[in-house]
Amino acid sequence: MNNIDLNALFIIFCVAIGTYSLRYFGLVFSNRLKNEGNVKVFLDYLPSTLLLSLIAPAILKEGLLGFVATAFIALCMYKTKSILASMVLGVIVVAIGRNFI
Repeated sequence: MNNIDLNALFIIFCVAIGTYSLRYFGLVFSNRLKNEGNVKVFLDYLPSTLLLSLIAPAILKEGLLGFVATAFIALCMYKTKSILASMVLGVIVVAIGRNFI
């Protein structure tokens, strides 16, 4: 192995240690947080902000088609309250937009 391969392996090892230590300590110390006041408000909003940070780039990447699909998904969720139906409708709208428009 040359020096570049050893450096790459060392960097991968360090990133893996960092990632798993964050996960481990998050689980260990999460039960020690006081679940009241500002901490409770922060923890209540955390899942929705994480979901938005995962969904927004995909919508922006698709451009106008992404916004149209998002509108159809929101309307379907409002009318049917079905996550599965909304997801299927969104996939169908994007597929039609990519293949036929």
